[in-house]
Amino acid sequence: MSLNLLLDSSLAKQQRTRGRQVSHDFTINLQPPIHLGSGNYKAALNKLITMSYSWYNIDASYGNNKIRWRKKTEEWQILIFPNGMYGYSVINSFLQTQTGKVNPEDKDSDFIFTLYFDMTIFRVVILMQKNYELDLSEGEFAELLGYEKKLLTGEKNFVGAMVPNNTRSVDWVFLHCDLISRRANDVPSDVLYSYSTTGLQVSYPFQKEPNRLEWHPVNKSEINSIRIWVTDGRDNSLDLNGIDVAVSIMIEKE
Repeated sequence: MSLNLLLDSSLAKQQRTRGRQVSHDFTINLQPPIHLGSGNYKAALNKLITMSYSWYNIDASYGNNKIRWRKKTEEWQILIFPNGMYGYSVINSFLQTQTGKVNPEDKDSDFIFTLYFDMTIFRVVILMQKNYELDLSEGEFAELLGYEKKLLTGEKNFVGAMVPNNTRSVDWVFLHCDLISRRANDVPSDVLYSYSTTGLQVSYPFQKEPNRLEWHPVNKSEINSIRIWVTDGRDNSLDLNGIDVAVSIMIEKE
C-alpha cells in the first residue's frame, strides 16, 4: 500500500474547523478518514511544493523594533521600525530617512547616522556625527547588529563587538507533522523535514525535494486529520505572515 497526500494550508483555511488556521500551523481534516489497516506504516516528505521566505527579523513581538536617538542638546526621539525583513542596507536607509542629515537645508550635508556591514571584519559599523547619540540599551535590536546593549556616544565611529545576528538565528527551518513519531538521540521528535535557509531569497517562494526519502514511523492506524507546523532551530513558531505552504507526504506499509 502506498499513499501520496497533498497538504495545503490554503485548503485548510477553507475548511470549517475549531481554532484559527494559519499558514505556519494548519490542520487538514480528512473525510472520510484513511484506514491504514494492520501492520506498521511509515511516512516521509516527498516534496515541499511551495513555501516563501516570508518571516520577519524585526517585529514588535520580538521586542527588537525600537531604538532611541538624539542630538545631545535635545530630547530623545524614539525610532520605530515597521515589522518586516531587513537587510543591513535597508536598516541603514530607514535610519537615514527617519533621522536625516546634520544640515537638512544643505544637500551635501552628511547623514547623522550611517550603518553598514564590513565584509572584511564581519562586523556592523556605525558612523555617527559629533554631538549625537544612539541608544541601543533597550529591547533586542542591538543583537541584530552584533552590539552590546548600550548607549553609543562620545565617538564618531563604532564597530560591533560580536558577529551580527540579522537572521535572529533562523538559520534552519523545521517542518513538523503529528502523523509521525521517532526518536533521535533518545529524544522524541515529530520533525518531518529540516533545511538550511542558506541560499534563500527574502520574499521569494521556493521548493525543496529531498535527495532521498527519510522515513518515519506513522503513529496511528486511522487518520482523521494531519497537522503541519513550522518552527525555527530554537523550536519557536515561525510566522510566515499568511503566505501559504503546500507539502506532499508519502505513506507506505513497511
